[in-house]
Amino acid sequence: MVDKFDDINVVAAIDFGTTYSGYAFSLTLDELKFYGPQIWNSGHGGMTSHKTPTSLLLNPDQTFNSFGFEAEDKFAELVADENHHGFYLFQRFKMELHCKNIKKHSKIHDVSGKAVPAMKVFSLSIKYLKDHCLKTIGDRGFLQSSNNIKFVLTVPAIWNDRSKQFMRKAAVQAGIDDAQLTLALEPEAASIYCQRESLENMRVGRQSGITIPGTRYMVVDIGGGTADFSVHEVEEEGTLTELYRASGGPYGGIYVDKEYLKMYDTIFGKDAIDKLKKEDMGEYLTIIREFEAKKRTVTANYGSCFVTSMSAVLNEMVANEKKIQNIQFSYLRDKVSLVKSKLKLSATLMESFFKDSLDNIIDHIQNILRSTEDVNMILLVGGYGESPLVQETFRNEFTNLEIIIPQDCNLAVMKGAVLFGHNPMSITARILRFTYGVSVNCDFDSKIHPQERRFTNIHGVEKCREAFQKLIDKNVKVPATGRIVTTEHFPQPETPKQYTLSVYCTEKDNPIVVDESCQLVGTLAVSVPEHFKGIWSGHEKYEFGMTEIKVSATVKATDETFETTLDLLE
Repeated sequence: MVDKFDDINVVAAIDFGTTYSGYAFSLTLDELKFYGPQIWNSGHGGMTSHKTPTSLLLNPDQTFNSFGFEAEDKFAELVADENHHGFYLFQRFKMELHCKNIKKHSKIHDVSGKAVPAMKVFSLSIKYLKDHCLKTIGDRGFLQSSNNIKFVLTVPAIWNDRSKQFMRKAAVQAGIDDAQLTLALEPEAASIYCQRESLENMRVGRQSGITIPGTRYMVVDIGGGTADFSVHEVEEEGTLTELYRASGGPYGGIYVDKEYLKMYDTIFGKDAIDKLKKEDMGEYLTIIREFEAKKRTVTANYGSCFVTSMSAVLNEMVANEKKIQNIQFSYLRDKVSLVKSKLKLSATLMESFFKDSLDNIIDHIQNILRSTEDVNMILLVGGYGESPLVQETFRNEFTNLEIIIPQDCNLAVMKGAVLFGHNPMSITARILRFTYGVSVNCDFDSKIHPQERRFTNIHGVEKCREAFQKLIDKNVKVPATGRIVTTEHFPQPETPKQYTLSVYCTEKDNPIVVDESCQLVGTLAVSVPEHFKGIWSGHEKYEFGMTEIKVSATVKATDETFETTLDLLE
């Protein structure tokens, strides 16, 4: 039987970012010729971009209204007309999957605090990008059938398994067939793109250096929300293997915006800013978008001030004397001045907005370099990586390393995800981020097991309840095709016809029992028919190293197989 998806002729990648999202695609006959939408345009603030903001507007009945610049601009118009109260605007909500232990029925809040199921918000957003992408593919004349398209969805490498599976489920709910969908880890995608991209498209650094077998380099992918770090080594075949497990944190560009908005709170007062959001969202968006453009020009020792227009609405809300007083009695003294209807910011103040996020990024990189040998290059990608100040900081801090920056720094992940879709075996090995194991009731050992876990079973044998039976260690290198781990289990005397495999992950190296450090990955129930007589056991097989974890168990006595891709969202 021929698989209905065998005849793939287009690979399309959806790059779902914290601040901006977009898509690109290429044909299987010409992988490196990337296509995408026309430039996205905003109304307020006059911005143009290769991506559109990750903003979703829902109608009062929670149906889809609009996405991106259009969603923000429509909401601003609704606010201006006082018609916005029943609508829902979600912005920068991807960070919910980094910060929270997301579940199937989790809810997230819009800008006014109204709650909606997270799955609905993510799936409607992905559906918009998917549908927009299909229309563009059709307009280009490349759409033979939706079955001929493979979709790739980008996810941060530092996310846990549960967040990655949440994104897969959201994409399937958005109408992408599970068999047509691949998840790409963002730093891996960027690395693949820079391996394949031509020399003339590298802004800084000798791209040829990162294609030499044996070369080790760090990928630093810093976007709006997260900073993702991985270390890759080039193999003889030109493929990549991961040397240091993906790590990172919430150090992205939105934290620069937060520092900037703190300044507004100080000058005008938080109440005035909240009132502006409620009464004139268009003005508020203009402030954000104007800063977005300004922050891309900040350099070290800039030497002159930055001038930004003050919102006319804010100006009327707060008297000049009050604004000047707020500045004089705060950390902004000597750093901000009022010139007619404009704010004049010192270069040192603008630089200071970047300080916390950059300090965290530099510290993280230095820690990785101390524990990984022979890394002599840094590949800098992601939207935040486009900042001249970020690039200068890297050159000043890592003088002994070559800094490589692609021309389209903010598109490297998206284009690399397309290439990954064409050739998923571009990555040959990954490092596991967690230790995985199963919960078992084993023989009690007073030397290692906690007393409170001791119990006696129906045969009078002392057991330890919920001991951690390790399956595989964290920091182990596993092939991208997956590593199979096998075990054998027997049913408990009190439930002789069944047992349940409960798989956990933890950042601990050698947990003795399942405790609060362990997160349930998923379960698989194994059983025999009620009429079965005799002794039986299950032979389990676990598959690690891919974007999801698969587990199967075969009952030896009946030859029946139970299998699942673990559902991390229950």
